[in-house]
Amino acid sequence: MLQFAKRSRGFARALALIGFTGLLLLALMTTLDVLLRWLFQAPLQGVNDISSVVMAVVIAVCIPANLAMKQNIKVEVFGTVGGKTLHDFLEVLASTLTLVFITIIAWQFVPYASGLRETGDRTWVLGWPVWPWWSVAAMMMWFAALIQLTVLLDDLRTLFAGGDDNTPSPETTSTSL
Repeated sequence: MLQFAKRSRGFARALALIGFTGLLLLALMTTLDVLLRWLFQAPLQGVNDISSVVMAVVIAVCIPANLAMKQNIKVEVFGTVGGKTLHDFLEVLASTLTLVFITIIAWQFVPYASGLRETGDRTWVLGWPVWPWWSVAAMMMWFAALIQLTVLLDDLRTLFAGGDDNTPSPETTSTSL
């Protein structure tokens, strides 16, 4: 199980790198479009179309890595007041709630992508079908749910091991690509 978690977290990081590369390319394309509009009154055709479909994928591919490295926003209300056991319990509770939330989102992406396929929605200028892009985003959300499940299992192991867990945490796990 630990090997699976390590490999899936490494895959999540690779996907995030792909997502950030896509975001960079999208930003460069938008900048080029603005410059061409300003200098030559000749915009790039379809930039908004590409942006509208690529953005969902770019965001979705970054979520698994965010969850794997536990880089989501959290507020530690109790600090060190309750000790390590309370802290570990609250980590399990937070991981459980995050898993439920991500699963609900992933569950809703599937009928949304299916509805886009059934209606035949296409982008305005380029005429690209929209559903494949949202299907990829849905798959990434399901992968994020799987990643969050591994995080929850890691948190449970830490809680029940009483802090004697010898496995590296997601924050310290390094994966070479």
